[in-house]
Amino acid sequence: MPSLNASLIAALYLPLINLAEAQLFTVSCQPLSVHRGDPIVSPGKISAHVHAIIGGTAFQQTMGLDTAVNARDTTCDKKIDKSNYWQPQLYHLNHDGKYEMARFEGSALYYLNRACDYEPGKVHCPPNFAAKAPPAGLRMVAGNPMRRTFDNSRFDHIAIRHICLNNDGSPGDSYGLPTKPCQRMRAETFFPSCWDGKNLDSPNHSSHMAYPQTGSYDTGMCPQSHPIAIFSVFMEFFYDTAVFNNRFNKWVYAMGDLTGYGLHGDFINGWEQQALETAIATCTGPNGFFSPNCSINKNAGSAISMKPEITPPFEEVGFSGPLSQLPGNNPITMASMSMRSRIARNIQL
Repeated sequence: MPSLNASLIAALYLPLINLAEAQLFTVSCQPLSVHRGDPIVSPGKISAHVHAIIGGTAFQQTMGLDTAVNARDTTCDKKIDKSNYWQPQLYHLNHDGKYEMARFEGSALYYLNRACDYEPGKVHCPPNFAAKAPPAGLRMVAGNPMRRTFDNSRFDHIAIRHICLNNDGSPGDSYGLPTKPCQRMRAETFFPSCWDGKNLDSPNHSSHMAYPQTGSYDTGMCPQSHPIAIFSVFMEFFYDTAVFNNRFNKWVYAMGDLTGYGLHGDFINGWEQQALETAIATCTGPNGFFSPNCSINKNAGSAISMKPEITPPFEEVGFSGPLSQLPGNNPITMASMSMRSRIARNIQL
């Protein structure tokens, strides 16, 4: 089945973002690689589970502050964005107990002006507020691969969800993995938008960032502990899952997660920083970020699938057919016991 443009799919199905009201720009990306790599959580070594990766071609096991921005190219249409973005790879658990890879099609990314800086004594964002560009070198993780429970009162839980895209238009939103076949599946991650203003990373790769203290996970005023609002990064990964329609059993993520609550996203900033900051400050006319003269569109082209500059270690991750076990030999885990829930809340990613 031919791959659809991720931005087109998003425009057809996106319920979360009101394009008429949000100041935003989009980035469309094709796949870069699918392998056990994670330079944030597992620098210098093979990661615990397989990830689907997009963005700059400099992606590798160890990445310094300037590695991403110095990439030769990117799989994204905004050529000044050499950032890397990744999520766990989706598999189908077949009836015979084998794991079959779902084909990763690509991604649609949205950068949104949704959060505002902390102001003492205020709970609502002022009119015409403006979030800042993500700082150069920022890296962050949204979600927790060990999570197997869901709490709808927590912003970090509801910031992650799945959309089952079917031709009949039937409802398909769920925080966990769908329990039915899907023509296509969209895995969504909304990164925290509030920065502590000091650290580009943290020991657990998430505590230097926070969701707004008011509003919701995707809009509102930042907390005093993380007072600086940055443009929100909303990430959608698309999978072609139609091949499983007549033999559907269960979806499972690469870390052995049958629930889907362990969906997580990783981001390393590799933007051409000056162009990004200039765009946020100046692309405010009627066409905003969509103006061809906006610096965000410098050398803009098409999203094209590429290979990393440094070839990752070879491992069969499912391209050649179903696997008897998940790469990394990750065991299947389902709804958590109380002990597992406590571990998930405190895990060091």
